[in-house]
Amino acid sequence: MPEQIVIVWEFLPAFDSELVKKVMEKFRAQPRTPSNQFMLQSWKTDGLTINVFEKKLVVQGLLDEHSKILIQEIAGIEGLRLDAKNQERLAQIFPRRQNAIVCSQCRMPSLLIQSEIAGLEVVFKKECGHADKIKPPFLTLNNRVLPDMNVLVSKALSRFIGLGYFLGFEVVVPQFVMRVTDKYAGKAQKKAISEELGVLRKLANENRISILNYNDGFPVLSSREQFESEEDDKILEIAHLTNSVMITCDGNFKDKALLANRPTIYIQPDMLEQIKIIEEVRTP
Repeated sequence: MPEQIVIVWEFLPAFDSELVKKVMEKFRAQPRTPSNQFMLQSWKTDGLTINVFEKKLVVQGLLDEHSKILIQEIAGIEGLRLDAKNQERLAQIFPRRQNAIVCSQCRMPSLLIQSEIAGLEVVFKKECGHADKIKPPFLTLNNRVLPDMNVLVSKALSRFIGLGYFLGFEVVVPQFVMRVTDKYAGKAQKKAISEELGVLRKLANENRISILNYNDGFPVLSSREQFESEEDDKILEIAHLTNSVMITCDGNFKDKALLANRPTIYIQPDMLEQIKIIEEVRTP
């Protein structure tokens, strides 16, 4: 029998009720007539009832795999806060995952951090909806990140560092990436990766980051077909071995990393050109 759940969020000054409406529309929740004078809005969907009051949002009903997805979406709405009791309830539904990044504001774990453009700033948002400053301390044991080949080719990481993000982080450069770049990358990709690694090493010499040259011991993949089918798996294995947070601008790889319970920072591809422009504007 499905478990019954009640979770209560309080409103912060930044709360916007329109965001709740958008989530309800996304999940095709049916509006309900408020049952009392203190209830401002009400919806029902997936065995859950969602009620908005003047200072709080209450979700109650049956807990199953469908309702979990909706609860997680609600938890990501900006401007909501949980007290200790409700934090514990939510943590029981979504147990802390290995190496997850825990939000300092609401204590919810995140495997995914997504970047957004806000004017001339970049905002990194966790699954709970709160922003992460991308500054140490990041993980419990380290501040180690592993950029995939797409990030290196786009030169996104060095640009973020130039804008003040990832300072003090350790960047993993696996030998596997160097070997497959030499063997399978095109001329333009090789040049871009070489230039990016050169900039990252310069930043390391300036003590803005550190670099871990990781000797993974993986053999060179024997064919382009094998490289295309196994590249992601090998890089994910290195992320597990080094306990790193992945950085990618590949949506498919992001999904694969999350399925493997690997914390991931996702840079949306359409942001890459904007990041370049912001860097040019902000760099004297």
